[in-house]
Amino acid sequence: MERGLSVIAAAAVLRLGARLLLALLVGQASAALAEDRLVLVAAANSHISEISSRELHKLYLGLTVTVGDRRVLALRNESDDLMRQVFFQSIVSMSEAVYERRMLAQALQQGTKAPPRLSSTRAVFDRLAQDPDAVSFAWATDAEKDARVRTLRLLWRR
Repeated sequence: MERGLSVIAAAAVLRLGARLLLALLVGQASAALAEDRLVLVAAANSHISEISSRELHKLYLGLTVTVGDRRVLALRNESDDLMRQVFFQSIVSMSEAVYERRMLAQALQQGTKAPPRLSSTRAVFDRLAQDPDAVSFAWATDAEKDARVRTLRLLWRR
């Protein structure tokens, strides 16, 4: 009888352990999925509610984009290498070398400035909080944690 109870208890412990392991794996998978989403962000109090892909492309090429009667400012988030790759591939749709040449040519010919580059997401969020006319991009998990910014839309997902 005792042996039967210990076998039942052991089976219960194994089921509980399996459930805990499954919950842990699901939690890690959903966190990994959330981290692999790049989103367009603006200040929580920004008047900007929507920017199309075409407008975003123009914005990061240094061209003028207005929402309402206000000019939008683009900020480049260069906090990690994957984000840089996604920026060139999915937002401006050109290689880094081609983009840099184009921005230099525009600066020389038209006097336009390239969007400011910021090396950390915190610096991006600080600037967005100060300027309601600015937009940038960040990982969704970072944007969800900072009440000073809000997500406008999904830009990329792995």
